[in-house]
Amino acid sequence: MQRFFKANKAAARRARLAVERRLLPAGYPGFQATPGDMDWQSELWVRMFVDMSYCVFSESGMMFARRGVTDDGQMIWLVKHIQRPLAFHAVAHDPAQAFACAREAWAACDALRERRAEIRALCRNLLMGRARFDVTVEDAAAAPLSSVEVRFFLRRMGLSRRRRISGRLAALIALIEPQVGIVVWTAFRRQTQGQEVTRAALA
Repeated sequence: MQRFFKANKAAARRARLAVERRLLPAGYPGFQATPGDMDWQSELWVRMFVDMSYCVFSESGMMFARRGVTDDGQMIWLVKHIQRPLAFHAVAHDPAQAFACAREAWAACDALRERRAEIRALCRNLLMGRARFDVTVEDAAAAPLSSVEVRFFLRRMGLSRRRRISGRLAALIALIEPQVGIVVWTAFRRQTQGQEVTRAALA
């Protein structure tokens, strides 16, 4: 019975992608037909069907997007950059908006790479008990990461119903998924900025 329901769900996801395929005109800027059909993929914790029969290239030609649907039914654009190994899962109305979301997130993550040593040191301090603060769902949303990837990661870690976790637990999880370090840094910045505001108000 379970296998029957899984097969029905998969068929429904593929059918939805087929409908989306017809909604995007072949004359859309950057549209390109490609050989392929519905493909099951799993990347950055996200499991999804991707329509491989077409893609849309950005104006620069450096990025392209394919329509996809996650295993829990969310429609997304899978954006890839020809110079980056990993894709970006964007919730967007059209490829142009998806490209903008990916470009902004990648730029912010690239800027944070200059703070890698600080982020690693912060995680070590949390693990050793030298720093203490909570990491919230709002911190994850504010971090320059894909909301789809964050949601799936929390689900896989059994944390999807938690609104906050300790910084120490977040630092432990960062050992499994390094991108969580960005969320830890976002939480740290929220806390320090809050302290600065409080000090300014008391001055």
